[in-house]
Amino acid sequence: MGFLKKLFGKSEPSAPVIEIEKDKVPVFPMIKDARWQGTPHAVHLPFVRFGDTLDLAIVFAQDAGDNFEYITPKDLEDPAVKANYEKWQQNIDDYPFEFVKPEQANGRIIVAEGEDHASEKMLSPAFLAAACKELNTDKIIISAPRRRHMAITSYYEDFLMLEYYFHRHFIAWRENTYHEEITEMVFVADAGRVRFAVPLGFRINLYEKDGQFKLSYSSMDELFDENGQINFQQIMEKNKLPVVF
Repeated sequence: MGFLKKLFGKSEPSAPVIEIEKDKVPVFPMIKDARWQGTPHAVHLPFVRFGDTLDLAIVFAQDAGDNFEYITPKDLEDPAVKANYEKWQQNIDDYPFEFVKPEQANGRIIVAEGEDHASEKMLSPAFLAAACKELNTDKIIISAPRRRHMAITSYYEDFLMLEYYFHRHFIAWRENTYHEEITEMVFVADAGRVRFAVPLGFRINLYEKDGQFKLSYSSMDELFDENGQINFQQIMEKNKLPVVF
């Protein structure tokens, strides 16, 4: 347990590490890069695979002051801890959230971030249904590149809005002074569950030339059509990986 305490502390200093009652402190799911050192030691569920290789896993965390403790197989030998662990889905369903609409996106992007488990709200069907309703769509894209971050837009948005959305995604992903990295991929969901993870196959950067700021793309593929636009939906359909959770 001490090993898992040291592997990941919260980004902001708060209360010192405390001994917790693992049968009482709420358990929440946490999406992690499967290469995290603690994965073999923690109870985890597969979330996304690249072929036979696990890329993202869901582990189970409890708040212990300025760190998290993680549920281990040994913990589940205690019936009281196991019963508490089994409440994780209800806990993430009940976890509070608030949709914020950035003015520059004209109400077509919603942000729900700032709390410890904000990124994992994508595991709540009720949250996904609320997001679809808020955006008046049946299919959404979710950006959660780092812990405590989530931005959502409709899958059907036009080129300019999705270009803006993906640019913001890469800004958050590259911000290494921000919170713990989760993934460069985005997710596609409907009102019931996350269906796919999507490695985009490109990156977007901002550069200045002659006093003007412009976006540039880095990719091994030809992205633009004859009209100078990108069919982002086509890229997502080509690259999508099924979520196995």
